[in-house]
Amino acid sequence: MSEEHIYKIIRIDEEDFGCEGRPEGQAPMVRVVMESDTGETAVVMMEDALMYARKLDVGVVAVLGTDGMLYQPGTELEIPEPEVLPVNIEKQAEWMENYWDALEELDDQWQSQKIRN
Repeated sequence: MSEEHIYKIIRIDEEDFGCEGRPEGQAPMVRVVMESDTGETAVVMMEDALMYARKLDVGVVAVLGTDGMLYQPGTELEIPEPEVLPVNIEKQAEWMENYWDALEELDDQWQSQKIRN
């Protein structure tokens, strides 16, 4: 991770849906309030089960990832390599030529319509 933002979790609040209850199919979420060693406060929403799986609780130090999620310090975050697709220059050039031809044809049609009206 390029720039780690480390916070101490100071409060975890369960989402409150009132008498309607949680919408069907929505995972239970918690509001996590954190504080950095410089006193900066941050708040994130996380799935409750994910907090439990990552052993994140009040008093624990956590890293705020670039994805806005919390992780245990030292967690290796996998950043997928972008897929590089082979490029066929001849096909690309042919496609562009057809594209320009189509644009010219449309322009000619538009110009002839404009003259008639």
